[in-house]
Amino acid sequence: MPQIFLFGYFGAGNFGDEWTLASFLKGIRQMNFKGQQVIALSRNPNKTEREHNIKAIARSWKAISSALSKSQVVIGCGGSLLQDVTSFRSLVFYCLLIWLGKFAGKKVALIGQGLGPLRRRVSQILAKQAINACDFVTFREPISFNLAKEIGCKLENRFVTADLTFAWDELPHCQQKKLIAVNLRPVKGHQVEENVIDALKRLVQKDEKVLLLPLQPKLDETSLQLLAQIPSSEWFRYETWSDGLKGIAISHLLLAMRLHALIAACLLSVPFVGLNYDPKVKNIFGEVASKQILPLSADANEIAAAIEQVRLAEGLKERLVEFASTQRNAAMRNFNFLSEKVL
Repeated sequence: MPQIFLFGYFGAGNFGDEWTLASFLKGIRQMNFKGQQVIALSRNPNKTEREHNIKAIARSWKAISSALSKSQVVIGCGGSLLQDVTSFRSLVFYCLLIWLGKFAGKKVALIGQGLGPLRRRVSQILAKQAINACDFVTFREPISFNLAKEIGCKLENRFVTADLTFAWDELPHCQQKKLIAVNLRPVKGHQVEENVIDALKRLVQKDEKVLLLPLQPKLDETSLQLLAQIPSSEWFRYETWSDGLKGIAISHLLLAMRLHALIAACLLSVPFVGLNYDPKVKNIFGEVASKQILPLSADANEIAAAIEQVRLAEGLKERLVEFASTQRNAAMRNFNFLSEKVL
């Protein structure tokens, strides 16, 4: 039976990466790739196997070599795998996976990718060589495609589509409550918590509560901990990635840093304000949310003003529905391209 070796930042409990994996698996099943068996690289193989009902292996070169030998296709799935902000070692690791796949004679693709930031010249060279080694690449927004062009990547079989999660159609149907959901994550060189606290203390109404929504446990909790001082705050229990969707679905407004929290809000028609830790975040939403996505340098007044504007905006939910529909069509193109060019 043909096998796909799938790599990404899976098994770490990150909402966006796990949702991306689920979206990929659902997409290939909907495209009737029933003969394909998937084995995923994971930081927690048991958890990945349990949550996604696929085979998974640990991030060891011995396990990777064995999986590659049994696979016909190697796919890097979602996120910004080729970047050097999180760590340079991560960039090298994913480049090596791509080169090993090609050396082993496999078809290699990157699907729904964000590219960069690439702050080092050597990072740009490595990313260029890795992308050029791929048989097929789709980028989730134009900035990433343009960066690939700038660093000299070949453009044949390189396309702009959309983030894979926009194709997700199994959305929770929850009764909205008077909750302002807040998601923050640590970002080097930025301290946004105090500004968020100040803004929320001004704006939270008597019948509202602040829902502290960690979408990567432990990591996000370090940033959200300060917000627990807000009298009306309460923690949301996050155990698996689908809980993240539920936490946003029960809220009537979202303030978030993580991209996939904002995508979920868009799909669920929940008004949102984003804090932009990566230029690609704002670029993905374009004009539909240009005034709702603020820089990390935004002060309490700017955050409060954006929240007030979202509260009062007319026709916002309708615009989000229309935008989500457009993005869903673009996201489904990832699977059409896979069918035509890779699988």
